[in-house]
Amino acid sequence: MLEFIQQGGSVMYILLALSVLSLTIVFERAWSLRRSVVIPLKDVQQIEKSVRDGDVKQAMTTCQTHNTAMSRILWVALANRGVRRSVMKEILEESGRQEVAHLDRFIGVLGLVAAIAPLLGLLGTVIGMIEVFQQISLVGVGKADVLAGGISKALNTTAFGLVVAIPSIVAYRFYEARVDRFVVEIEQHALRFVELLKGERA
Repeated sequence: MLEFIQQGGSVMYILLALSVLSLTIVFERAWSLRRSVVIPLKDVQQIEKSVRDGDVKQAMTTCQTHNTAMSRILWVALANRGVRRSVMKEILEESGRQEVAHLDRFIGVLGLVAAIAPLLGLLGTVIGMIEVFQQISLVGVGKADVLAGGISKALNTTAFGLVVAIPSIVAYRFYEARVDRFVVEIEQHALRFVELLKGERA
């Protein structure tokens, strides 16, 4: 493996760094985008029960205790429960945008890695092929084994670029879809909670 990386030259080391970055983000997002961290349904039900029981203080305490995306939005709704429904919706939309930005964090980097890794791999191959042709100009085409070895080394970076890019684009699409699903759920819970606060839902 070490020899494979060394054959690719400086471009291969850049690709290696991108692979480490991509893998780090994949694990970080897997941990941060768990349902129990974003929308813990048990906590949401507990907060809603406190509101139905008229214990707003307990509901706010529960929101602060469970520091999740959903609980932060519900806390904002509780803190602004006295304003008009339209104003509360605007406040919650702003709070929701902040939470979505937090959920989206680093996901764009995965898309960037997926986009540039194949191009870097191609660049490494082009550089390698230039070196091969320089060898041809010096020693001619008589040594086929030397030329084949040089071409093989040149293609290493393209192969590694694809190895980095394919999992990155899969992870990018997966987490993007996961965030979209969470956003829809957060909107549904927030709307229901506003109706609950305004006495429009039993």
